[in-house]
Amino acid sequence: MANNIFRLKEVEEFRRAGSGDLIEMLPVPGHHPLFMKKKDLEVLTTSICNHEVCHISGPTGTAKSSLLETIDLVPENFEALCLAMGYRVMPLKVFYIEMVVYETPGELLQRRALKNGTTYDEKSRLVGCIEEASGLREKTYPLIWLRELGRVHTPSVQGGLLDLITTGFINLPDKSKIKGLGIAWIADSNYQAESDATHTLVVFDDALKRRFVNNITMDYMSYEQEIQILKEIIKVEPLLAPVVPSDELIEKVVKLGQEIRSQKLEGNLLSVPMPTICGYLAFLRMAGRLPHLTPQEVSMYTLLGLCSKEDRRQVTGVLNKVFGLQTVDAEDPSIGINHF
Repeated sequence: MANNIFRLKEVEEFRRAGSGDLIEMLPVPGHHPLFMKKKDLEVLTTSICNHEVCHISGPTGTAKSSLLETIDLVPENFEALCLAMGYRVMPLKVFYIEMVVYETPGELLQRRALKNGTTYDEKSRLVGCIEEASGLREKTYPLIWLRELGRVHTPSVQGGLLDLITTGFINLPDKSKIKGLGIAWIADSNYQAESDATHTLVVFDDALKRRFVNNITMDYMSYEQEIQILKEIIKVEPLLAPVVPSDELIEKVVKLGQEIRSQKLEGNLLSVPMPTICGYLAFLRMAGRLPHLTPQEVSMYTLLGLCSKEDRRQVTGVLNKVFGLQTVDAEDPSIGINHF
């Protein structure tokens, strides 16, 4: 398997990488390194440094939030991206806005508050962040991150955002104005453009979609890429000690993850969450620490732990396909007699 993983901290490595190659980013403290496609990092950096509006979409577990946290919480990552792409190196200032708390468009601008027994209208957190961001654009790259926009079920809230996401003046209820120029916006959601997508939570208003001048659609890595990523993480992952997983076991757990995704895309295994790199690592840690468990049992304690009773019969077939035939308890398909 060819090695097409390049390190972001080595700027020249990043520049040599192809657009579809994987880039290893410095990890957030307490987490493993994050691996992203170079072209996604290039589009994201371009959006931020040019104060544009970007939408990041994709199914749960494709590292949308992890990507933004990695460039925010590890400043060296964003600095390296700026250097590699020839942008002015300045600190990144991210303002986190949880969109699920907004139920009406008016709440985007102000909210009711209580002081000394009297209620009054105070500026919303979003407006406060926009005001602060507008004063930082000369010395930083201000970025307003609209988290989980796809979970906003009120179309009117989407409409309210149109008056805020602008390069012109933002008019506030108290008649004051904020200059929107020089602020980057990122919205993440599970929205997918494909007509057969299973990840759409809401339908975006056309006017709001036009605000997204850049769009990054993230998806799960390929079988080969996930194996590569796991092997790279295992080199520096102390929690996998004392037993280093075999290449065969790594390949099997990735095959299991790919099969689960395939089943879910067909409308099966609805109770099972999509497998992720973190899920694979949990499987490998348990397999190493409890070697007397079969891989089928380890699967049921980790990747398939939330499987419903209705899905368990189908899970048995998936496990047999990945790990080979086994003798299974009729009431508990996680119990097999074949050890890996």
